[in-house]
Amino acid sequence: MVNELFEIFDENQDGVISRREFVALIESLLHQSELGFSSDIFRKFDKNHDNAISRDELVDMIIEFAL
Repeated sequence: MVNELFEIFDENQDGVISRREFVALIESLLHQSELGFSSDIFRKFDKNHDNAISRDELVDMIIEFAL
């Protein structure tokens, strides 16, 4: 499931989810469109601070929200 989500939201297929792509993902998954909310989540899960969410970082996020 995470791989499918990643493929859908990595619109430009560059192997990471950008901030813009991440906002769309959060809106879709959590029905939350507040930019501050998605920015907070992005910062929390961008563990290596490269300004992108990798597949592994997305897995960590999904696991945390599932629990």
